[in-house]
Amino acid sequence: MKNFTRQESWLSKSSLEIRLIYTLFIAFALAGHLSFILISLSRIGPTYEKIVAHYRGGENTEMGEEKEMSFPKEFPELLEVTHFHAYIEGIVLLVLAHLFAGVPLPRGIKLGVIGLSFGSTFLDLVSPWLIRYLSPQAAYVQMTAWIGMGVSYLPLTLLPVYFLWKTPPKRVKRRGMALRFPQVIKRMILDSAVDSAGLIC
Repeated sequence: MKNFTRQESWLSKSSLEIRLIYTLFIAFALAGHLSFILISLSRIGPTYEKIVAHYRGGENTEMGEEKEMSFPKEFPELLEVTHFHAYIEGIVLLVLAHLFAGVPLPRGIKLGVIGLSFGSTFLDLVSPWLIRYLSPQAAYVQMTAWIGMGVSYLPLTLLPVYFLWKTPPKRVKRRGMALRFPQVIKRMILDSAVDSAGLIC
């Protein structure tokens, strides 16, 4: 947890083991996000009609000249999906947001990206309920959530990896030496005074 409490430049200062762990985690998160996109496009569909048919029932994916029939999603099914995704996506975003907070960017940009990621994920969780029980027009909320998640996940994952493996700038040690120089002189003067006092005695 100490890595999460350091300053903005802590990413490049982490040990090799920490950088490797974070990089592998981000790789798994990217793989999970990519699979989420593919599942959403193949099972639900990117268009308004397919999204509405998936949750409210009706004719869905075209298969040649025929169309696949889908049934309305029931309450237990929606509840199970929401329960699973709320936990998993919340934990993943928690770690990614902590890593992204260590990127040396202006605070406003970091807050905007983090807010977009959490907000769009929240919309993705509630939009199936809105489509099923409120209005089919909520399918546009689902589409907006997908776009927001896709846009925010890029900086959340790629920028931390870049700064994790970026070589930190070398510090100039002259200033430290200059600060310690008066202390050395003072110590030399005190030692000389003690030696002189000993000789007098």
